[in-house]
Amino acid sequence: MMAPNHWDPSTKSFSRPLRLADSITSAMTSISQPPGEDHLVVMVYGASILSLKDKRAIQDQVNRMLRLTDKDEQDVGYFHKLHPDAEAKGFGRLFRSPTLFEDVAKSLLLRFCPWKTSLDLAKALCDLQLKKVMSKRKRANISPIGDFPSPEELASFREEELKSKGKFGYRAADLIILAKQVVDGKINLSKFEKGDIADEPSARFKLKINGAGPFTTHTIMMCSGYYDNIPIDSETMRHIEEFHGLNVRKRKKRSISFHTKDKIQQVYKLYHPFQCLAYWFELANSYEIKLGKALSELLPSEYHYATGNYEKKKKKKKY
Repeated sequence: MMAPNHWDPSTKSFSRPLRLADSITSAMTSISQPPGEDHLVVMVYGASILSLKDKRAIQDQVNRMLRLTDKDEQDVGYFHKLHPDAEAKGFGRLFRSPTLFEDVAKSLLLRFCPWKTSLDLAKALCDLQLKKVMSKRKRANISPIGDFPSPEELASFREEELKSKGKFGYRAADLIILAKQVVDGKINLSKFEKGDIADEPSARFKLKINGAGPFTTHTIMMCSGYYDNIPIDSETMRHIEEFHGLNVRKRKKRSISFHTKDKIQQVYKLYHPFQCLAYWFELANSYEIKLGKALSELLPSEYHYATGNYEKKKKKKKY
């Protein structure tokens, strides 16, 4: 749901800018699945000629977003054996960004703010990216809407520039630090993405991200294909209380206790190592029940309703 992603419920097609092989030029790309067919149709607009490297770059990003790799296919098979209900509904893949950098940056946008604010911040970054690109060069194949900034593009922003264009607050500094560390090679996302890390849970995440606490870290791990640590925030605890009847309310403390984390992990231990998939299967279903429609039927203007806390806020306004 976060920009620059766009889902059209009427045509059941997904679109967004994707980077060509030079990692600089963005081209609007749409992805759809013809009814009754077992293949996807990927259309790239605005680029008169696509080289073999460009095609491979687009394909790699599509594969990553939709988790179409052999490992993802294997994970879905294992998960379905543990969770027949998810298999019956065809649930087993969590959408992610075309790059790990975008996943990390967007995870930083989720911290300590309403879901609508996170959506607005992602949109603001894409708008700023388009403005900066258009001011530097005039190219016919530049995407008509902003792409999510690359590490180099985000590193070029000033902290004050981000703060003045949106409610980034302290996130502005964290985003720019992240981008600069990636550009300088201090954070090696490609190494982490390829799985060149130890198998032990304690050693899995070696990326030191400024401002990334347990929730952000586990969100990034989930996007990277490690599903055994559920990202826990107020929405998680609300769901656990409403759906499972457990009291895990977060009192006055800002941090979440080890006891609470363990209690939540115990709920999904049956689905190890795919606890996140089981959690999101429940959460997505609960949203659809509250909204009275499938998430895939929501319009972009309705995305901020996809949170369990929205209904409570709406009720409070009545009184």
